[in-house]
Amino acid sequence: MKRSIFFDRDYKQFRVNVRYVLDDPTKFELFDVSKGYTPTQGDTIYLMPGVNIPRAKLRDLAFNHGIKIVRDVENANIVITGKATPGKVLLGKWAYEVELDTVSQYIDVCDDIDEFYKENLRTALLSSESTVAYTSHGTVGNIKSYGFNVVTNGYSNHYYCVDDDWKELIDECQNKVVYDESELLAMINGEDAITITKEVYKQLCEMFESSDQDNHIMAMEIMANSNYVESAVYLLLLLEEFCDRIAVSNTKNHINFKSMVSYFGVEIKNVQSLNPDKVVEKLAAMCLLTTDWLHLVLESRISWFIGNLYRSTVFRPASLVPTDPIAAAIQSEYRAEIGCDDEKDFIETVIGLNNLSALVPEKLTEEELVHDLYGVDNENIEVSLTVTEEGEAEIESIPETDSNDVYGRDTALKPEPMQIFVETDEEYAARVAAIEGEPESNNHQIKQTNESTNIDWI
Repeated sequence: MKRSIFFDRDYKQFRVNVRYVLDDPTKFELFDVSKGYTPTQGDTIYLMPGVNIPRAKLRDLAFNHGIKIVRDVENANIVITGKATPGKVLLGKWAYEVELDTVSQYIDVCDDIDEFYKENLRTALLSSESTVAYTSHGTVGNIKSYGFNVVTNGYSNHYYCVDDDWKELIDECQNKVVYDESELLAMINGEDAITITKEVYKQLCEMFESSDQDNHIMAMEIMANSNYVESAVYLLLLLEEFCDRIAVSNTKNHINFKSMVSYFGVEIKNVQSLNPDKVVEKLAAMCLLTTDWLHLVLESRISWFIGNLYRSTVFRPASLVPTDPIAAAIQSEYRAEIGCDDEKDFIETVIGLNNLSALVPEKLTEEELVHDLYGVDNENIEVSLTVTEEGEAEIESIPETDSNDVYGRDTALKPEPMQIFVETDEEYAARVAAIEGEPESNNHQIKQTNESTNIDWI
């Protein structure tokens, strides 16, 4: 953290605040938090502001493990921070950056500001550990009105900083081992805490579904006193499904229930924002997600995932298949395998794209046609076509005389010549008319005669 100056011009005076801006001002974090705390006899623990652990249960935990809770951070070797701790000690500020040299020159030209306020700001700038000062949009405009150049990019930036009141405490904690409150919450209910199984989950669902609010209260108490780690997936599903019932119950403000909700990094007021995607993400972030639990969430919330599949952050569509009517229409086992990257979705592979239906006649090649007619490949057959004057066409098969003759000397194997008859449109029309018993016509056209002009009309 760097000591920095926040100032504003308020009519004819300067308002100045000294704050400590985090090294990474975009992160809402104070400490490098360790994982895997195991209580050891003789540990002394300091609880940071915002830690949400039931004190009665904490005393039992301390007694059972031989640890001690202290009020002075200097006497502690373990520091526990909570989900709400940054909100207690950090300030979020939107501000513009102005170079310190520019601020110094700006002070000199502000003749309408009392010298007391100008000297106060100059003194603060001397104590700054940063190369810039932070101010508001209005003050930036006033600085520019005096001809100074301030680069703002058209918008302010957000910074997290700490007041002097918390600076000493945070510095002292940097020399300690810091754990998240979830490390204690996981063991706060003791070894005898109930584990919510599938059967218990169904019973709790029935209690929430009833119209009796006493059942709601009892269900919430069971949740609060359960084994958080082994019951995590069911606790989150209950919070997600019955958030409306929980929101209107006064039990939600009980320290035990608030601690259970805090274990999952959720605030009571935000319970209704949970959805199946966030349930899985919470479990993954806490290193509790397993394949069985992932399937359990999918199985219990399948309708939600199907309805939100394209927007889901947990599952993505891997393949697409046509519906039954479309599959029947295309007569194909079509399936498209879907892939995606940072820019767009795309089709990786397709199955059944070039499949032809068994109901569609297959077009034969010349070689396949000859093979079907003669039972041999056409490379061994020479075919000639002759058309007679009467319209007959004749195909003769002439065996080759080389040593590869498939017929050899046995002429009985030679196929009979095929006769092909070719008829004209008039012959075809006459034949159809004879079959149907209708008088013959000239290609179904009627001959009409205009007797006054002797011109034939067709």
